[in-house]
Amino acid sequence: MITRVRAAACANIALTKYWGKAGPGNAPATPSISLALSALRTETVVERVRGGRDRVILDGRPADRGTRTRVGAYLDLWREQGLLRGNFRVDSRNLFPTAAGLASSASGYAALAAALSAFSPRRIGRIELSRLARLGSGSAARSVPGGLARLPAGPDPAARRLLPPAAVPFGMVVALAATGEKETGSREGMLASARSSPYYRAWLRQARRDDREMRAALAAGDLPRIGALAEGNMAAMHAVMLATRPALLYWNEVTIRLLGAVRGWRRRGLAAWATVDAGPHVVLLCAREDLPRAARRARRVPGVRGVIESLPGGAAEVIEIEER
Repeated sequence: MITRVRAAACANIALTKYWGKAGPGNAPATPSISLALSALRTETVVERVRGGRDRVILDGRPADRGTRTRVGAYLDLWREQGLLRGNFRVDSRNLFPTAAGLASSASGYAALAAALSAFSPRRIGRIELSRLARLGSGSAARSVPGGLARLPAGPDPAARRLLPPAAVPFGMVVALAATGEKETGSREGMLASARSSPYYRAWLRQARRDDREMRAALAAGDLPRIGALAEGNMAAMHAVMLATRPALLYWNEVTIRLLGAVRGWRRRGLAAWATVDAGPHVVLLCAREDLPRAARRARRVPGVRGVIESLPGGAAEVIEIEER
């Protein structure tokens, strides 16, 4: 019997964004394309426990009630589908800031899904695992295949890899613009935007156009076009957020300073582009050989709290299995 499993997954940063839900199970209203980052990694250990309740540890401490409830409900989904039996201790550690707009829920649920799959009485393939991870966090679906991955819109999609990590000619630099957790979670923010933003329907149409154009740019290896599309898609998503009532303002003064700086760097010859997820941090996209230079410049921007330089990351994986 398997008693303990250790798994890992990488968070991913979207080039074209997932913002909006089409139905239950975190079904996305927009297609999205993302890059998994090797430096944004979550490791999760799942152990069988005796007794009638699950236990959740996050970053070395007992998880808060909201996290316990959410993880418990996720384990129940696996049990209801006959994929899991018994109760478990989940110990998850993010090797980067948690709940700060860096997709820690994506890597967390992808790693958890990978670990749980080892306990399943039947084999779970990569496509099914992506769907199962999505039930915990929509973006987790893309962390399962890793590399450059696409999650289509629809009622029950799975993410598929477009390129493996080694074939992706660019990486990313994460410039941390704040510390601590963001005020409004992505799940709540998406629902609010769909309910009240006057730009939401236009955003859904634009996201589909951006998806088609991004796939073409990636197939051509056209980095300037990839970067321009990523910046435009990001701006459109945040316009929807700002028009939500009440407004969803994830940026701060450091975010704005970084976005302005990136434009200046491009004029002076550094081919880098910026994107921002649902948080204040700015992520720079550039060729692999330009990552150190982009990281040095980001560190010099006033107010930046830290810089994470990253190459593309791989798929969610089971690292260790213990049996008795």
